[in-house]
Amino acid sequence: MLVVVVVGLARSGKDTVAGFFEKEGFVHFDFFRNVMIPLMEEQGIPATKENAYSFGNQMRAKFGMGVFGEKMAQLLKGHERVVVTGARSLEELKPLEQMASRFFIVRVEALDSKRFERRTELDPVDSKDFFTRDKDDIERKGLSNVLKAADFVIENNSTLLDLESRVKALMKRFK
Repeated sequence: MLVVVVVGLARSGKDTVAGFFEKEGFVHFDFFRNVMIPLMEEQGIPATKENAYSFGNQMRAKFGMGVFGEKMAQLLKGHERVVVTGARSLEELKPLEQMASRFFIVRVEALDSKRFERRTELDPVDSKDFFTRDKDDIERKGLSNVLKAADFVIENNSTLLDLESRVKALMKRFK
């Protein structure tokens, strides 16, 4: 099984990159959408970004930084090529790496100004609040270690067409 994990800060373009992998036959799984939301719904917690933020912090504090990794690994079974987004720690990725015959981490980078421009109604309007989330992910959840562990880096400061060509070039290295 080929597992490609796409990581980056908020609005760097992770899901867009994952979408390009999907176009090439990869199955896309996301920690928030495929693991956290179902767990929250089981407990009767409304699936909002704010609730997920609190729920994730509580679960990690109670069960460890890798709490969501095993659940994600179960979802990947039976698939040949997967792309995963939303990882916050190396502990979450360990079960995925162990089950993969080939495992790569791809970091998507974008300028802070570009990321802030790309925010949606789900994101804080205030730049201070927007970038505070980065600090929490990096310092408290271990995202800094995931970003450092990247095997490849894709810059996303230009057009979608440019990003797609960068992703296609990278995919050739996986074949």
